[in-house]
Order: sequence, then C-alpha cells, then structure tokens
Amino acid sequence: MAGSETGNDIGIGAQEADTDLYAFPCSLAQARFWILDQITPEDPALNVAVRWRLRGRLDVAVLQQALNAVIDRHEILRTSYRDVDGEPEQLVHPDASIQLPVIDLTLLPEASRHEERERISQIEARKPFDLTRVPNLRATLLKVGAEEHIILVTVHHIACDGWSVGIIARDMMEFYQARLRQRAPKLADLPLQYADFAAWQSEWMKADALKNERAYWTSQLAGFKRFDLSSDKPRGGTGAAPALIVGRQLPRTLTDAMSALATAEGCTFFMVGAAALMCLLHRHSGSEDITVGTQIAGRDRVELNNIVGPFINTVPLRSRITGNPSFRQLLAHMHDVIEGALLNQHMPIEDIIAIAKPVREPGRNPLFSVNLICQRSFIPTDERPELSLIDMPSVSPGALYDLNFFFVERPDGWRMSCEYDTSLYNKETVEGYLAQLQDLIDGLVADLDRPVGEGASPAPVRAPAPQLASARAPGLPDGHVRVEAELADIWVNILKVPILNLKDNFFALGGHSLSAFRMLSRVEKVFGKRISFDELHSHPTIGELAKLLGGPVITEAKGAVVMQPHGASTPIFALHDTFIYQELVNHLGEDQPFISVPLPAFVEGGAETSRAEMVEHCVRIIEEVRPHGPYILLGFCAAARLNVAVARRLIERGHTIELFVTLDAWAPGYSKRQSRLKGMLGRYSYQIQSGLYYARCLVGGAEQRRHALRRIRLFLKAVFGRKSFEDGPDDDARIGHWVVEAGRDEGGTPLPMPILAFHNENMPLGYFLDRTMGWNALTSKGVTMVSVAATHEELIRRTASRTIGDVINATLKQLSGR
Repeated sequence: MAGSETGNDIGIGAQEADTDLYAFPCSLAQARFWILDQITPEDPALNVAVRWRLRGRLDVAVLQQALNAVIDRHEILRTSYRDVDGEPEQLVHPDASIQLPVIDLTLLPEASRHEERERISQIEARKPFDLTRVPNLRATLLKVGAEEHIILVTVHHIACDGWSVGIIARDMMEFYQARLRQRAPKLADLPLQYADFAAWQSEWMKADALKNERAYWTSQLAGFKRFDLSSDKPRGGTGAAPALIVGRQLPRTLTDAMSALATAEGCTFFMVGAAALMCLLHRHSGSEDITVGTQIAGRDRVELNNIVGPFINTVPLRSRITGNPSFRQLLAHMHDVIEGALLNQHMPIEDIIAIAKPVREPGRNPLFSVNLICQRSFIPTDERPELSLIDMPSVSPGALYDLNFFFVERPDGWRMSCEYDTSLYNKETVEGYLAQLQDLIDGLVADLDRPVGEGASPAPVRAPAPQLASARAPGLPDGHVRVEAELADIWVNILKVPILNLKDNFFALGGHSLSAFRMLSRVEKVFGKRISFDELHSHPTIGELAKLLGGPVITEAKGAVVMQPHGASTPIFALHDTFIYQELVNHLGEDQPFISVPLPAFVEGGAETSRAEMVEHCVRIIEEVRPHGPYILLGFCAAARLNVAVARRLIERGHTIELFVTLDAWAPGYSKRQSRLKGMLGRYSYQIQSGLYYARCLVGGAEQRRHALRRIRLFLKAVFGRKSFEDGPDDDARIGHWVVEAGRDEGGTPLPMPILAFHNENMPLGYFLDRTMGWNALTSKGVTMVSVAATHEELIRRTASRTIGDVINATLKQLSGR
C-alpha cells in the first residue's frame, strides 16, 4: 500500500503489532464525520446514497467482482476507525468484500414497480454503517426489466464525497468491462491512497500555515449571528432528521441566460445561483445578515484527482444585504464573498466555528441551517455496447441541514432541488421556495438593476416557530473542589488556554466538537462517568459540569453506576464491567432505568473474591439502590452465570425477579447435569462445531481471520501460557479467577422467572447440545432464545445492541400487558 510501503513524501503509516492492519491519523474531514457519528450514532444523514441505471445485458457475478475490485483499489473503502484517547484513528485493512443482493421487481405488477423501487432505495440509503467494521460501501441491485437494472450504492461520508462517487462509477465500469472481456483494466496505478493524504495533512496542520486564513475568517465573521428561516413546525429533539428531496428541471433558456450573465459580469454560474438564493432568503426573512454554508472540493493537487475519499471542506458564505441593492450589486457582493471563501478554504470548519463563537444548540449545525451546492454531475453517462451506466436523481438518507439547495447539471440540463428536514418543513412549502427561486432568477437575470426587495415573494412570511425546550436530567449533588480542579486541568490540556474561573464556557474558550469529544473521553477515564454532548451543551462551564459529575469519585467496585436514572419501568441491574453496556443503554431508551453493578475483577488491583463474596457484593449494591423489588437481572458471559446465584439470594430475601436476561452464556452446572455419555457427546459436538467455525473464519475475510486467531490465542494462553491464579494479581489471573468462581453451581429448585437468552449466531447448538444452552432446567417460567448476528465480542457493540434492546423492550411490554 502506498502509505506504508513506498515511503513517499506525503506520509507513512504505522503497522499494528502482530496484525496486518496499518494505522494512520484521520484527516480533518474524517475527524469531523467521526465526531458526528459519535454524537448521533448511526445517523443515516452521514451516508452518501446514489443510484445508477444500468441498461443492457448484465452479468451480475461480474458486476459484484467489479465492485470488490473497486474496494480493493481504494484503501479508504476498507478502512475502519477507533478511538485512541479521544482522537479518531483509521485502520487500513488488507482486504474486504461485499455481496451484491439482487431484488427482482419484474415479479411485481408494472404499476407497483416504481413505488417499490423508491421504497427500497429509501431503506438502503438510510441503513447505518458501523465505523468499527469494513467495508464502508454497500450495494443492492434492482432488476426492473429484462435488460434494465438499477444499482443502489451507499458509502459513509467518512470515506466519500461527491467527486468520489464519479470515481467509483468510472472504476466499477472499467473493472466490469475488463473482467467481462478477460483483459487488464485500463486504470493507472494510484500514486497515493487517502491515508497518505491524511498523514500529510496532519503534519501540514502542525505548521502555522493558516495564519492569513485565520485573519480573514476573524474579519469575515465579526459580530456573527446565525441565520434561520422560519419553519412550518416547531423544532424539537436532536435525533437523526428524516429528509426528502424535491426538485424541478430548469429550462435551458433560463440556465443559458444565467451562464451568459455570469460571463458578462465576470462571475460564475454558482455565484448567480447563490445571489438569487440570498435574495429569496432576504425576502422571506427580512434579514440583512444571511449566512449559508457550501462545500469546496479540496482537491488542489493533481495526484488527488483519482482517489476516493472525503476531501471536501465546508465554509460559510456571509452576505450583507443593506439599503435594498440592485441584483447587479448583490451579484458583485457575492462574487467577493465566494472568492474570499475559495482563497481561504483550508481552514477547518471546526476552527471557523471557534472563531465565530456561535450560540450552540444540540443536534444543530452551529453556523448555518441553510446550505447551497452547485456542481456538474460527477457521473457522465457511460454508454458501451454491452452495458450503459446512466445517472439518476438520488434519494435522501437524512438531513444535515434544515434546507439544502443544490443546482446539478446533468446531460439533460440543470436541475434545481432542495433536500429538507421533514420534521420542520412541509413539502408544499419547499416546492414553493423552488418555484419562487426560479421566478426570481428569471426576473433578476432579465433586469440586473432591479432592486432585490422589489416584488416580494407571494408566500407569507411566517412567524418563527416556537422552540421546544429539551428535557434535561436533574443535576447530581455538588462536586468537591478537587473535581473542579481536575476538570480545569483537563480543559487547559485540551484547549491550551488558561482557565480563569468556574464560569468559563468551554465553547467560548474555543472548544468545538472534536475538542469536546477529547475532553469528554478524558473526563470519563478520570471520573468513571460518561457525559453526553447534550449535557455538555446545557452545562458548558466547569462549575456546572462538576455538579453533573457529582462530588467524590466513586471506585467502581464499591458502588453501582446509574447509567440511565429515568423512567418508571422495573430497573435493569447488569453485572460485569461498568461501561460495556453503554450501547445497550442507548438503545433501550430514556424510559428504562439501567444500573451497572461493577465487579471487583474488573477494577485494577481488585481482590480475588470468592463466589459467595461476589454474590453478597451484588445483592448489597442492588438493595442499596432499590431496597424493594421487582428487579430485572442482566449479565454478559460469565456474569450471567453469577446472576443465577444473585437471583436465588434476592428471592430468598423476599424480592421478585421480573425477567432474567443472559447474553452469550451457558447455564451454570449444565455439563454436570448431563449423564457421562451425553456430557462426552456434548463436549465433542461443541469442539467439532467450534473447530469448523474457526476453520471457516481462517479462510474467510481479514476480519474473520483476526477474530479466529484472537480466540485461538486466548484458548492456547488459557491452556498453556497463563500463570496460575496464585502467582500474582495480573489481569489474566484476576479475571480468570472470577470466571471460574462465577461458573460454579450450587444447584437448587428452578427459578420462578422467565429467561430471555441471547446468543451469537455461531454458538454451537444442537447435535447433543441443549438448544436452550442449559437454561431450561433453571426456570419454571420458560426460556426464549434469540440468535443475534454477531460474534461473542460484538454482542455488546452497537449493531447487536440495537437488536438486543429492541427484543428486551418488546418482551417487557408483553410482560406488562402494554
């Protein structure tokens, strides 16, 4: 690969020890998208979703090979991401591949095909990506006729921009033709990969290369106030915003007139469109200070032109419309604004935000709610004898802005569209904006000296929609002076500025999304408590944040960690390490109380407590948090086995267990309850099935191989390499001791509670093994088994946690009769 083997002048990546991964710093754009993914996990608005019509005879198998060849050619499409002390790092994988599912719409009545095509396109566009896994490209093929298909291609924005879409389409078609004709593809070797650019940019940013740009943006954004257009509906919530796209084809006579005007006035087509949009926003709002966003390609080196990756940067365009200027004057003003932004395009948007010091609102872009894009289609029609590729209008995966206007030139002319947040605007309103914008352009182009305020839009100017106050969790007790001092130290290290008093605001001191994530990551490590971005926005000072952290730092082994305090439902008490359940808590929702009961084995230096001591430890904590039941108990792996003894002890003390949840665990004492013959057959069956599974992994993709090798190493270490538990308190010994202790079985009568047992899809079952993993013998209320598409380690991660959370919520509703 370019970054790690050629040692070129742009950057060198570090190979991970004992792996075939290469680690690189993230680019500014990658860091920005990674932060957005952390703030709103799995937000579909971070997807780039396109679709292309394929006309002609199609070999589906060859097309799948061509797509995988594209993934092999561009490292960014087989790159995963991880958090390293609050900083994102990209890991380039040696290989990754996708399957190309085919959905045959010709089986439907012709009248239904279009509707089904749009429905499937929307579903595929909005499926989230897990950035810890590869690849970050997927595709689905729709068969709509004998010689007509539509391919839906979705890539996460962290790996792709608009320019990249054209590269993917071009390379896919070339690989397809080459494989079909059994020839070498006519594609030059890539001199660089995206990770090389990211490494170079990281070094470049360390130099004081942006001094002049910083001065420009400081001047341009002096006295900045955010512009918002009034909405149809009140604003509420901070989750992923659903979006739709509406558009209209512009007459060639109009767009030709725009191009001629641009040439005559020394401008560009984009400048004419931007000036017209500013005029529309001015008429609807009455505001004289309007800022919208736009994106700049960022490929200012010829070596970058054929590389897939997110090179774009976002910049604000701030216009001042005072004194009712003519359109000619407004156009000249926008020429200067856009030219200034282009000349100062390298300043990271997070740094621009820090300069502007806007008022922050959770879940919203702090600089602008309206965006404008103007571009030619990155997908020229590719007509070939066997197969032609034709660009199609996209569907929206989600809204990054309230309103996103764009002009796109395709072979049939310019199309003007708007992607809008459906939770804020009605379709009729946005269609009205587009109609008015077209009329405005038509009138203003014909009469350049016409004042922009003349002939106001017929659409009524609505009063600003009332804003819904976000519900905030009540603050925890006041923190100690030591907590405030430690917070101040963290802020000084992150922000590189002195902290003068407890009322200093994190964002006013120059903090932005990336630095906020670094700070919160450090806070979690120091204080053992996770603070959300929403909580930081509503408690942005040291004094307020210290109150959230709640006084003295509690050692996890000595007390519960209330991960979700709200809701009237029966609380879930979860045994194991403290924060392995964070993703599950997120998916269970704000109405489900969730308390983690950390165990001594997971605290550095924790004592090697006996099983009886661990049980009493858990029971004491549960009763301290909630003196009276009922309870829901949950445990992962060995913690689920220990939970059996905890449940028995709680029942002995007069409490009720409403539900018992296990995550990938065999019931304690299962093997001892089998006859000698059945036990032997079960062990052989388990070993054979496990061996076959790991053999499949070893000949599979890189991620599967790593998983298999990791599990095999753990097994060999457990059998041959680990010290005895008496040799010392190292991590292996301590945790190994707790696993053995937790798995002991006291026996007893079946428990009077239902059991919900989740297991990974590769768990050996059947063939002399109990399909309930031994849990049926421990309950008189029945066992529900749920298979989850994940490995053992992945069962507590984001995608699997969503499935588990949905099933738990549905089960609790059923138990409560709701």
